[in-house]
Amino acid sequence: MGWKQSMSRILQATTFLLGVSAILIAAAIILFGAQQTAWTCERVFSVVMGSPNGLSEPWSASSDSELRFYAAFWLAYGLILLRVGNDLRRQGGWIPWLAGVFFLGGLGRVVSWLSLGPPRPFYQALMASELILPVLMILLWIGGRRSRLVA
Repeated sequence: MGWKQSMSRILQATTFLLGVSAILIAAAIILFGAQQTAWTCERVFSVVMGSPNGLSEPWSASSDSELRFYAAFWLAYGLILLRVGNDLRRQGGWIPWLAGVFFLGGLGRVVSWLSLGPPRPFYQALMASELILPVLMILLWIGGRRSRLVA
């Protein structure tokens, strides 16, 4: 397998993992609530990183309602990623748009940080992934397009 074909497979795996993650996170938020989903992720992050960061402050019912609403869009985003990743030869042209949306979410976290101060380490890690992963996806997409393995 050549380097260009490897790039296409890495892009496919990335879209699949991001799509599945988005679907699972959205489902957890809708079913269990934004607060419980966040606290579970924060606990796992603390164990994996080996640092007791504690949990974020409780969220209001209005925040939970708002995030459960937006979780439906996160679910749709995940489904679109799965569809695109499953057929990069025909659907790959969506990669820049999908990467851009993800990057914009990361920029939203930057604006929040600048406006309200730094979030807990877990959310800083999310922000880093939201700013780095889209750039990686675009680079892989460019490589795939050059080899005509991606639309």
